[in-house]
Amino acid sequence: MSKITIGVDNTCDLREEDYKKYNLEVIYFGVTIGGELYRDTEVKSEDIYRAVEKDGLLPKTNAALESDYRDLFESATKDGGSIIHFSMSDKLSVSHQNALRAAKGLDRVHVIDTRSISIGTGIIAMRASNMVKEGKTVDEILCAVKQMMEDTDISFIIKDLNYLYRGGRASGLKLFGANLLKIRPSLLINKEGKIVPDKKFKGGFENSVKEWSDARMKKAQTADKDVAAIVQSDIDEAIVQDVIKSLKEAGFKEILRYTTGPTLTTHVGRNLIGTFFFRGGDL
Repeated sequence: MSKITIGVDNTCDLREEDYKKYNLEVIYFGVTIGGELYRDTEVKSEDIYRAVEKDGLLPKTNAALESDYRDLFESATKDGGSIIHFSMSDKLSVSHQNALRAAKGLDRVHVIDTRSISIGTGIIAMRASNMVKEGKTVDEILCAVKQMMEDTDISFIIKDLNYLYRGGRASGLKLFGANLLKIRPSLLINKEGKIVPDKKFKGGFENSVKEWSDARMKKAQTADKDVAAIVQSDIDEAIVQDVIKSLKEAGFKEILRYTTGPTLTTHVGRNLIGTFFFRGGDL
């Protein structure tokens, strides 16, 4: 049987040990700080916070190049192998289009727009890797992936809009109103792969996270309880543990935990927490 390679963008926020454990081939993005371009792995979240909050700089993210994808795709298919590569949402980055252009003229390359971000992409890639180990064919994996994407449910809550405002993703009026009224916005990834506003919570952040988590657990009543995941950025550990407790009480068997990588941190900053699960169905 020809080898099947699973590729993923590092915006999936998995850890380096996950890439090794699941034999994932990774395409890395870049982050520009003060005019200097760094590979995503060369930057830590603390570097982002320092640049914004102390140095007054505005870090920017750089999508992976078409040439990066081309090198990976050619290597994976040169001996008759196939590759399934998982991109973050096409609505959020040009990376998917770069990957599609890189795949032109090559056989057995499958570039998937997961219509998600962060762990929403990462969990799908890990499951696809497990299917490769089980001996599934490319067609079988692609069919299962399609269902996973339909069932993906990922939502975030963030303490404030400061980083989104600095990056041009929230207006000054919204920032002023949200900070004045202590509004804690939650966001979700819709079926088109766009980040859209969801419910708003008012008051202290810890209480807002509790209300958001309660709403998430109601939505998770009919979810696939095999796995759930948390992603967070520089947030009080007690808050994280409360959300983990809620997931356990909701019946999830395995709860994975991740930290936002530099790419996502650049856009959202501190005090974000998100949860992921599959809405239901056998995968």
